[in-house]
Amino acid sequence: MARRSPAQVRANLPRRNIRGERFSVLSGVSARGIASIARLERTRLSPGAAAEAFRSWERFVRDPMRRQWDLQYGCGVMGCCPDPDELRDVLDLVADALPAKDARAFRKRLAALDDLW
Repeated sequence: MARRSPAQVRANLPRRNIRGERFSVLSGVSARGIASIARLERTRLSPGAAAEAFRSWERFVRDPMRRQWDLQYGCGVMGCCPDPDELRDVLDLVADALPAKDARAFRKRLAALDDLW
């Protein structure tokens, strides 16, 4: 009996880019790191979720007029009313999926943004 399901095996196979397929490209991340982000987005997140979460977190943290997140009044759209807990969960998931060197650089960028918080 196989240790992994066939769907898991297929998801982990290397594949060529399909024309029109979206995936996140974060600056300062190597090609190997981008491939791991694309794999993560294919299996656990939606396409482009990592870059969108990073941009939303950066915009949320840098905004001097940011309001405290209120689940009752937020619209739930990441570009408008981001949920800080959800953004950090996605960013931590991305940092865990990256190779060691890229993960260190990514966490360093996140720490610089967290200092603004």
